[in-house]
Amino acid sequence: MIRRASAVLAILFFINFLNYTDRFVLSAVLHLLKTDLHLTPEDEGWLATAFTLGYMFSSPIIANFADRWTRPRIVALCCLVWSLATLACGLAIGFKTLLFARVLIGVGEAGFLTVGPPLIADAFSKESRGKALSVFYTGVPIGCACGFVLGGLLPGLHLSETLAIGWRGTFFTVAIPGIAIAAVAWVLVDPPRGAQDTELGIHAPLPKQGTIWEQLALFRNRTFGFVTLALTGIAFATVPLLHWLPQFFGNVKHIAPSKANVMIGLTLILPGILGTLLGGWAGDRISKRGIPGGYLMVAAVGLVGGLVCLWVAILSPRPWIFLPALFFGVMFFMSCTPTLNTTIANISAPNARAMAYATVIFCMHAFGDTVSPLLFGKLIANHGLERAFLFMPVALLVSAAACIAGIFTIRGDLARTEERVTQLVRKTHVPRTR
Repeated sequence: MIRRASAVLAILFFINFLNYTDRFVLSAVLHLLKTDLHLTPEDEGWLATAFTLGYMFSSPIIANFADRWTRPRIVALCCLVWSLATLACGLAIGFKTLLFARVLIGVGEAGFLTVGPPLIADAFSKESRGKALSVFYTGVPIGCACGFVLGGLLPGLHLSETLAIGWRGTFFTVAIPGIAIAAVAWVLVDPPRGAQDTELGIHAPLPKQGTIWEQLALFRNRTFGFVTLALTGIAFATVPLLHWLPQFFGNVKHIAPSKANVMIGLTLILPGILGTLLGGWAGDRISKRGIPGGYLMVAAVGLVGGLVCLWVAILSPRPWIFLPALFFGVMFFMSCTPTLNTTIANISAPNARAMAYATVIFCMHAFGDTVSPLLFGKLIANHGLERAFLFMPVALLVSAAACIAGIFTIRGDLARTEERVTQLVRKTHVPRTR
């Protein structure tokens, strides 16, 4: 059994990396799928929406089990599900089979991202939680980049003079590691819930599942509402932008598809890693100075800075301007990922964290990227790709405003959460003699 917190973090990071590789490889090979499976622009939108529907509706269900069962085994099963579904994408014979596989990928990934962050939060202290989650979330840019790079390079490689890997072989290639790592995740040790959130430590872990009142307390938490709104706006804007980014590079910037995918991958990976790590580090530093809204401050700056850089990248016709602007835009945006997710962990009771993340996931997708790809497809049809790219990021202004509002409410919400946790521990455990 694997017990060390650093080893648990390393394994969950790698699974998160595979998670985003499998998710975004479809965007990189979409131009090939359109030809072979005769997909329409509306079909493309439905592929993104199908993933989101599976992701959205399964997360609360899996969260309910996550607060009852051994979490690493849920991680292992979810990893296996989405890896097999990615394999099924390579076997798709038409739009409907591909659509069904995308739904299953959403189900598997939702389970992992509902369970993974709370598991890390219980393995690390509050002082190091931001850094730990920032390491975990570096899997996002690395995975996205690898999805685009592998999707751009693998289809053109030949196994022999007459046999190319193609888009089907690309799906097979990215699916296999997930099947293997699922076996490793099965033997992780589940840390006690709340061990890092009370002075009683591991000698007084919380019950596995929070009561209905503890879960309903989330909806009375104003900061939780603001963070949920911020992440919903981010999902609304960024998911369709990433999905259509290869086509934007090709149709607007006039870059060949294979070259565009590699450029996107390289533009995502380094600034994504830097932004994620710097965001977690900056949030920890500010919070240690007694400023509980430190993580939200970093997120607000990241959203505004990223939005300005993104608009510069979209409007500039010169590569020496739009590529650096995209670089810094990604860095700013990725600083929001660890900061907002650390805030969720800190303001929710430890035995209700899985439900907290599931609630955020549901809202992000119900009101965010379930509808935005379809809206984006209609914007492209009516106004063109460049104008659609200019319009969608406006939602990020709402996200920035929500982060700023949360700065003024988080101190009271943190105090109330800590008081509830302390009362629950003292009610169910006798403190050890010191």
